[in-house]
Amino acid sequence: MYPNTLLISRDTRESNTPVYLNVPETWDSYIEPERDYAPHGSYYLKIINVPDLELVYSLTIPASLSPYTFYINNKYIGYYGKRTLNPKTPSESARPMTYHFSLQPGENELIISGFHMNEHVPGGLTSSLTFGDSYSLEKLKWYDIIVQIIVCAFIVFYFLCGILLFAIGINRSTIAYFLLSIVSVFITVILSNDKLLLWHVKIDWLSATKIWHFACVMALFWFILFFSELTRKYVKAKILNIAALCCFAYLIFIAVMPVSFIYYTKFIFYALLIGSSMMLAMFMYKIAFRKHKGYVLLLLAATAVIHHWLFLITNYLVAKPYPFDLLIAITALLAFWFIDYFYQSSTSKQTAIQLQQEMYRKDDFLANTSQELRTPLQHMLSITQSLLAKKEQHDLRLLVTIGQHMSFMLDSLLDLIHLKEQSITLQMKPVDVKHIATSVSDILKLTINSKPIELIVDLPEDLPPVLADENRLLQVFINLLHNAIKFTDEGSITIHAQTTGSMLSLSITDTGIGIEQSKQASIFEPYEQMNNTAHVGLGLGLSISKEIIELHGGSIRVISSIGEGATFIFSLPIARGLTIKRSESTTEQSQALSKYIFLQNDLSEIEQEIAASATEQLSVANHASILLVDADPLSLQVLLKALTTEFYKIDTATNGVDALAKIQERNFDLVISDTTLPQLSGYELAKHIRQQFSISELPILFLTTRQQSEDIRLAFLNGANDYVKKPIEYIELKSRVDALIQVKQSSEERLRFEAAWLQAQIQPHFFFNTLNAIISLYGEDNEKMEELLFAFNDYLQMSFNFENVDLLVPLDYELKLVRSYMAIEQIRFGDRIQMIWDIPNDVAFSVPPLVLQTLVENAVRHGILNRPEGGTIILRITEHSEHYLIEIIDNGIGFNTRLIDKKDSVGLFNTEQRLKQLFGVTLTIDSVVGKGTTISFPVPKKYN
Repeated sequence: MYPNTLLISRDTRESNTPVYLNVPETWDSYIEPERDYAPHGSYYLKIINVPDLELVYSLTIPASLSPYTFYINNKYIGYYGKRTLNPKTPSESARPMTYHFSLQPGENELIISGFHMNEHVPGGLTSSLTFGDSYSLEKLKWYDIIVQIIVCAFIVFYFLCGILLFAIGINRSTIAYFLLSIVSVFITVILSNDKLLLWHVKIDWLSATKIWHFACVMALFWFILFFSELTRKYVKAKILNIAALCCFAYLIFIAVMPVSFIYYTKFIFYALLIGSSMMLAMFMYKIAFRKHKGYVLLLLAATAVIHHWLFLITNYLVAKPYPFDLLIAITALLAFWFIDYFYQSSTSKQTAIQLQQEMYRKDDFLANTSQELRTPLQHMLSITQSLLAKKEQHDLRLLVTIGQHMSFMLDSLLDLIHLKEQSITLQMKPVDVKHIATSVSDILKLTINSKPIELIVDLPEDLPPVLADENRLLQVFINLLHNAIKFTDEGSITIHAQTTGSMLSLSITDTGIGIEQSKQASIFEPYEQMNNTAHVGLGLGLSISKEIIELHGGSIRVISSIGEGATFIFSLPIARGLTIKRSESTTEQSQALSKYIFLQNDLSEIEQEIAASATEQLSVANHASILLVDADPLSLQVLLKALTTEFYKIDTATNGVDALAKIQERNFDLVISDTTLPQLSGYELAKHIRQQFSISELPILFLTTRQQSEDIRLAFLNGANDYVKKPIEYIELKSRVDALIQVKQSSEERLRFEAAWLQAQIQPHFFFNTLNAIISLYGEDNEKMEELLFAFNDYLQMSFNFENVDLLVPLDYELKLVRSYMAIEQIRFGDRIQMIWDIPNDVAFSVPPLVLQTLVENAVRHGILNRPEGGTIILRITEHSEHYLIEIIDNGIGFNTRLIDKKDSVGLFNTEQRLKQLFGVTLTIDSVVGKGTTISFPVPKKYN
């Protein structure tokens, strides 16, 4: 080798001194660095050719030297890369190149003149040259290339399979990691060995180096995530996450740092590759030794992974054919994955069979339970009905209604079981659909008295009869119409029909809340309900109706949009050429409807009794007032019975909107609400209440069937004071009700005593100033002194009056206190205080004690007396249609209303709190700096 020399001919060789190297070997120790030139040198090789051999020879120059120029016997053969002496010129990324040539008999001179443009790697021919006849060399070359192409083809095949599995939706996270690791491996393959990518794409050395290192670490990163996801059932090791995090950090490092830093930290690169490979192999061996399904494949994959990365590292030093180990590792892991997937699928099928058996056992249990419950339940109903003519008739009727409700649920459970077992026999005959629909509609109208719903039967007179079991058809109409009523708060429910070929198509359309598109396919499943906690039940009606209709040879579907109602459309076969026996039909229909009529009549009576009971309770005076809110009339009746013995004043509401309206109309000491309400849920009701009342001003007790901690936390977050779980225990309910009522009454009592205490603590300067005014008038104006003494006496007596702790006092009593106070102040300050009383003579109502006196005193002290000339106060009362408006107006100094905080004034804050508790109103303050202030509040007439 000739250092720092570019050989072209024999002359240049003879003028320089050579050194002898064993290729592969770096030339760095022989090259003297030059400032203006890149390191360069020439390799010289003498080849002696046997004269009788006339072969075409080939030489493969590895990628370690670039750029270079190749000569044979001073004849130019070829070159690779940009030939330049400028050390700053970036070189192309080299790839192995093969050159073909002929040799002359005897001695032949081979010269390779090259540059070292990459300062980060050893210079010179650091990889072996391959020399031989063209046929053998090409055969070896294409063997390596074909092996790499085969590996790439398999990778592409696996990638396409992964895309297909991802589209199907099988373990998408695992598939995604696999696909990303496959792409990264593909990049490393086409940039390794023969560097297939560089055959078609020109990439400079810096970019190719970064891409290759990035792809290697990226493949490892996604492979770790893929392995972690694949084996998470078997291994839960945090070290896998740590390894993935380290790979991710090094990926960022490779992306942002120069290539020189990548070579300086090459040990990190090798540590990640070897360490992570060993770790993955260790976990594979660990899983394999547990003898899981496909453990032999894991052993094979682990061994192949270790071999691949070791080969990748040693391949820089030793030239070897490209191994199949990476392909073997991927194939083994995929095989393990599929074996595990099919094993899990088999396990899932067995689990499904077991669940199906459990469902059958559950159905048997329900059937047996229903039969066992029916007998004692029927005995209970019979005995109770026999006592209805005697004492406690109302309570016994309530028991009968509850029993009938239970019996109805048991019938539904039995029907569902019989339908599943296909043990129901239909009594098919011609049935008048219009007669059935009209009869059911007339009965159900009794249940919608409390809802503004119109039930319309829009069926033509010439409607053909259908071939059906009359009792089962009756059951279908009851279920569908009852469902429509339950989910419709106002509007209409309409029954239509039209003939379609041999089928009669019937539709029931409501204007209710509607059904989500995603729920429409599942609402016909047993026990399926919409996510609407305001309407509870077993969820069997629609399922039973669907089964019955399909037994008749028809079908049922639903069309609905949220907020626009729902339409249930079902079809039944028309009875061609058959007539209806009216008398028989009427008798069977009466028997089928008897139980349902009894139940609905009783529910209607219960609703009326609830209203009557609530009205009776409201007549009880001087007791705590409670609002009961529950959508179930039976639950309301039970609550009324539980609380009647305590003589509370009780009002009821069946939905959140009505409850809010009642709270605005009158004062309550406690709200007891179910969490599942129509129109406005219990949680939403509590939110609205808390916007007006604090937890001490109006306590809320929730009744809930949900006992999860999340539901309880939600109740408290929405403003509940306490909760009681259903079914309710009387002692627990009474204890919690009493405790919460005491909270409310204690809050009211505190405000009343606080107001009285504030009034009783007459400010010392006011007391002494009044006495000084009396003394100063003695002997000079005895008449005015006497007037002041009488006014001061009245003021003191009323300030210490025990009526000040009452909830309400007559308006005249409050005005008398204000007149006494103003008389004292007018005598003391003379013309500085003017008072105008704008009050109608015939007005009479009650107000909280000390309210007017506090507001008038505030106007005097903080309003007109702060002006040297004083001012005028107007006390005005005007009557409106629903309330009296009280205004205290002064032309004092005024203030900026944006800066006022009512809590800074104890008197104003106390006054407003009592007005809010008693009347649900607040103080309105309007003030202009320098012009005066107006404080007003309404007194609703409904409280007087």
